[in-house]
Amino acid sequence: MVSLTENEARVMDFLVRNFLEKYNINQLAKKLSISPGGMFKILKKLRNQNFLISKEIGNNTFFDINYDSGDVLDACKFALTEKKTTNPYVRIWIKNLAPLNEKAYLAILFGSVLMKGKEAKDIDVLLVHDRKDFDEINKIINNIQKIVTKEVHAISMTKEDLIKNINKENEAIIDAIKTGIVLWGRDILLEVVKNGKTRKSV
Repeated sequence: MVSLTENEARVMDFLVRNFLEKYNINQLAKKLSISPGGMFKILKKLRNQNFLISKEIGNNTFFDINYDSGDVLDACKFALTEKKTTNPYVRIWIKNLAPLNEKAYLAILFGSVLMKGKEAKDIDVLLVHDRKDFDEINKIINNIQKIVTKEVHAISMTKEDLIKNINKENEAIIDAIKTGIVLWGRDILLEVVKNGKTRKSV
């Protein structure tokens, strides 16, 4: 069973979500508010576990997820745990959206609700599902809409559409992946990120 410390999980989570960029030790340390020395130890350990790969470019060493490692997907899924939130309003919406799990195999809650809570104007959610289930997804959203006061703004697409949008570096999609709460479907997200043609591997 894969086990990561809190900071190791944060590093893995960050690299999965920010797959379009390359980061060296100092950049990762700054992004995650960890000392450079502490970051060096974390990256060294994760690389020794074969979870990360590195590449020397000039005087810098850049790191990326080693998607060819047998255990890395379990490590990434462990890292992509639901973000802890102290906002009870966000927790309510996580429960409100749960019925979508019946048809959508990936759901990411993102947007203003994560920052503003009850003050958000609407609720943004990225849903990935089979093409044949578009109508069912809309029915579920309509049923949710009947019992809530805010509009649910769903970006609904197939896995193939998600890959295409990642390849186009669609701003809304990339933002959802970078900042959102993965409600379920971490394995699908990892598959898409792994196979995304724009992923800048080190």
